[in-house]
Amino acid sequence: RSAIFAPFTNLGIIIIDEEHSENYKQENTPKYNAIDIAIWRAKRYNCPLILGSATPSIESYTRSKAGIYNLLELKNRVNNTLPKTTIVDMKNEIKKGYTILSELLFREMSKRLEKNEQVIILLNRRGYSTILTCHNCGYTEKCPNCDIPLTYHKSSNTMRCHYCGYGCKRISVCPKCKGQDINEFGMGTQKLEEYIQRNFSNARIIRMDVDTTTKKGSHGEIINCFKNHDYDILIGTQMISKGLDFPLVTLVGVLNGDASLNIPDFRSGERTFQLLNQIAGRSGRGSLPGEVIIQGFNIDHYSIKTACSNDYDSFYNEEMCLRRKLKYPPYYNICLIKISGHDDSYLNNEAHKIRKYLDLNLGKNIEVFGPNFSSIPKINNIFYMQLIIKYKKVQDIIDKLNYLLKNYQNNNKVNLEVDLNPIKI
Repeated sequence: RSAIFAPFTNLGIIIIDEEHSENYKQENTPKYNAIDIAIWRAKRYNCPLILGSATPSIESYTRSKAGIYNLLELKNRVNNTLPKTTIVDMKNEIKKGYTILSELLFREMSKRLEKNEQVIILLNRRGYSTILTCHNCGYTEKCPNCDIPLTYHKSSNTMRCHYCGYGCKRISVCPKCKGQDINEFGMGTQKLEEYIQRNFSNARIIRMDVDTTTKKGSHGEIINCFKNHDYDILIGTQMISKGLDFPLVTLVGVLNGDASLNIPDFRSGERTFQLLNQIAGRSGRGSLPGEVIIQGFNIDHYSIKTACSNDYDSFYNEEMCLRRKLKYPPYYNICLIKISGHDDSYLNNEAHKIRKYLDLNLGKNIEVFGPNFSSIPKINNIFYMQLIIKYKKVQDIIDKLNYLLKNYQNNNKVNLEVDLNPIKI
């Protein structure tokens, strides 16, 4: 990300690979996006900028459709064969006694190990920490105003929307199937590794996640060991989903493929599509045919179906339909105002003052939501609240934002930050 500031004076080209990655956005101040800086530098030096991705961001693809970017497409894979993809409904598997690996994934893993081929297992952990899901039918309670899963706050035993502030009591009975098995559940990679080792005792297993890649060089060491076939099964989180090329990998299994749909963020569908599409690309990259098995509870979601068929255009059309109705990017821009302080009562008062100021000074076509507590309302004894502005042109809000920043510059009780087009809310 910081390479975009390299002090070159004779730039001839800028290339940004995996342009959809959220890592190009700086999360702390200054909250810049490397792509925005790249566009500015490309114009200044009159050189081309190439944004590359197998799953472009909705905003970038929209700009290419509108003619702002030139769209260049690679229609076929290098070996011209896509892996066979199967979706498994875990609601049925649990009834049969398969709670972690489905019967199909279990059987196919055994086949690959017998043939001395390799397997990758992705554990999609995101979204399971604070979302309540029915174990029987997979139902997740969503905000009636935003169509986004509600976040469960254990301290107050309530479920809240972090966009509009809607809240309700924790559900104890599923509204869909009337079942009472409402759970926060999930599994870490270490526990999964132990489970697979018990069931495939002869398999050589290696794990790649935050815990196993803390030492310098450990990331590359794991990749090289697996590529040299020192191990048969690679278990990992999102970090194994892209950029890896293992010719002997003929099976990719995805656990909790729908987990990221439960993140209370309007981009959750987009991130799910990108993750599944990227991890599917790890299978069948050599001469051997590949297969992908995706397990989940909400398997009918369009992001999962279109990822399985490698159909970006269908996903894009569905996603754009939803974003148009709910006034999300690229139809509207979003501004996140985040305020923090040690005194939650004082913080709440100041947040409502900011809301009042915005209501009085912003135009009619600009929508303001909040204030409400952030998705993580308290970190290290500091409380966080936020407001969200949906707007068309930055010129319509920039003066008001500068006024707020200046007004709170010397306030030692409240810290105010402004993030234009944030990646996470």
